[in-house]
Amino acid sequence: MDQAIIFADGVGIDGVDLKSFSYTSIVGVPQLNRLAIVAQRAGISKIIIVIDEIENPAVKTLERDKRIDSEINWHISGTTLELTSNPYLVLQSNLVITPQNLSKLLEYGKNNSLENDGLLILIDESEGPSVKINGSYIEEGFLRCGKAVGAFICNGKDLEASINKSVGLKDYTDKNINLGKSRYLNISGEGYWFHLSPCVESSIKAERMLFSNVGKTATGWISRNINSRFSLPTSRILAKTPLTPNMISILINIIGILSGPFLILGYPVIGSFFLYIATIFDRCDGEVARVKLMETRRGQWVDTISDQFTVFSYFVGVSVGYYLISDSIWPLVLGAINLSIFFFFLVWSFYYLANYTDSGSLVSYFTIDKYVDNEKRSLIRKIILFLRPMSRRNFYAMGFLVVSIIGGYPWLLCILTVAMLLVFIHVIEDIIKIQRYSNKPG
Repeated sequence: MDQAIIFADGVGIDGVDLKSFSYTSIVGVPQLNRLAIVAQRAGISKIIIVIDEIENPAVKTLERDKRIDSEINWHISGTTLELTSNPYLVLQSNLVITPQNLSKLLEYGKNNSLENDGLLILIDESEGPSVKINGSYIEEGFLRCGKAVGAFICNGKDLEASINKSVGLKDYTDKNINLGKSRYLNISGEGYWFHLSPCVESSIKAERMLFSNVGKTATGWISRNINSRFSLPTSRILAKTPLTPNMISILINIIGILSGPFLILGYPVIGSFFLYIATIFDRCDGEVARVKLMETRRGQWVDTISDQFTVFSYFVGVSVGYYLISDSIWPLVLGAINLSIFFFFLVWSFYYLANYTDSGSLVSYFTIDKYVDNEKRSLIRKIILFLRPMSRRNFYAMGFLVVSIIGGYPWLLCILTVAMLLVFIHVIEDIIKIQRYSNKPG
């Protein structure tokens, strides 16, 4: 099932006139573009968009969007449309939803064949009992209810007849429901969805919902509960600028690179503070990319590589800064060891990401567990897994700031050296286990 129809004209399931939403944008992304991209990510390769007129500005805006690879065909309301008898995914233009929820609907529809004129409707089931009302009277009480999301699967020929009769989505779905030929898929509590309304506040609420859900994707307690309180408001501002996520990645890490010069000049607390600030706002590029549907593997690599310049600057700053205030050569020796392990880890982790994952983010490095944990865990690995949360940048950046305040250069270099030795042991074990896994037949 790879075909979809987006209705940007007529009446939606919720009784709202869908025409105005072809002119709506959320966080700078036109609503029709957003729906087309989400459908594409769910597995749709052919999209028909029902619209009021071909001169609608949304037409050119969507056709210029390089993110959209799906075949787009436009259908003007009131003209004859021919569809196949295959199932179609139907979306209404005021729906904001995740690709994952649409994928779930498509998968369910694929595994559960529809009747020729039946529907499979995506709903969000209500928790408490509801009543059916008519005017000021209750017709029926204590019903198990659900809200129609605005996405469903139907037979193309059955839908074709309704479209050519200018029947809106509400009348079309009501007819099928009354005939008892409609089933549902409940997505309650999974992902998010939202119905835009014609009022201005609706787009603002949708924007809040998008950023709220982006905040939930953070890894680690510190990132979710502390860093996101600063990054999300900043991302909401950045999302309304012409800056791309890649530009944001580079700008943020320019701030992070300043950590090294301040450490060298004898200001360990200020240097650590710049590392922590860069870590807080390092979330912004990803947050903006997700709400604007601009995530790419190239962007992940840009973020990952630019982050390493910040870490490199900090490593150099700690060892050189300590060397300049001491009479010993050991800070430079330990610094050289730490940098050697750092580069060794980068070469190996980049190799792993390129060959074993479809991601450019270092977060994906930990998918290595699905290979190495097929065998019995060694004591060393158990210790590594216990300490691993400390290797996340949101943790160690805050930790280094605290250590710089308490103990200055000696403590920073000592803890950094111990941490890098553990990283070295971790990587060596990973390489051995991956090599053993790769050599297995099949």
